[in-house]
Amino acid sequence: MANKYRPGLSDTFTLDVAPITDLGDYLAEVGPSPVAPKRVGEAAAPSRAAPVVRKPKVSSESPPISSAPAFTPSTISANADAHKVGERLPPPPVVSQAAVEQSPFVESRPPRHTGPRREINMSPEALRMSDELLELIRNGSGQRDTKPNELIHALLLLAYEVKDDIDPHTLPKRGRWGTPTARAYPFEIKSALLRALRLKHANAV
Repeated sequence: MANKYRPGLSDTFTLDVAPITDLGDYLAEVGPSPVAPKRVGEAAAPSRAAPVVRKPKVSSESPPISSAPAFTPSTISANADAHKVGERLPPPPVVSQAAVEQSPFVESRPPRHTGPRREINMSPEALRMSDELLELIRNGSGQRDTKPNELIHALLLLAYEVKDDIDPHTLPKRGRWGTPTARAYPFEIKSALLRALRLKHANAV
């Protein structure tokens, strides 16, 4: 009759371990060194010792050796002359006499003096009137390229001629920008100039 299987340990199993008295120090233990496997038919290579580097003896009487050579202007010029020795320099370009005679003479001109500048901001109406006056002068006279600054200069000459007859006390204050008095201020100046022109011509007659 076959024995019936029972799970677990058998009745005859015993666990009797002797107590350990000395475990030792695992840091003090030296492990086995790995040994390279030898190939069949290969002789063992002789061990090579590290070469011994001997420092040269420096005499106390010998001058110290500098790390980089000192360059002076004399040595640099000497080296440059040494490189030039044996080199063949190209001949200078030959300029014919005909080319010299045919070369145009360039006259140096002084810089153009533009004079002082003043920027004048104009309203669209003032710009239109200045363009019409300028076009009238260009078409009616023989000078077709009359400049705008020449027109402004002429108007200033006219006003400056009667400056002694202008009564500036009649001019009202302009006021704030955008107000009716500010928009009418140029017309007030025009009226003062016109009265001065009439007075000037009346006294001349």
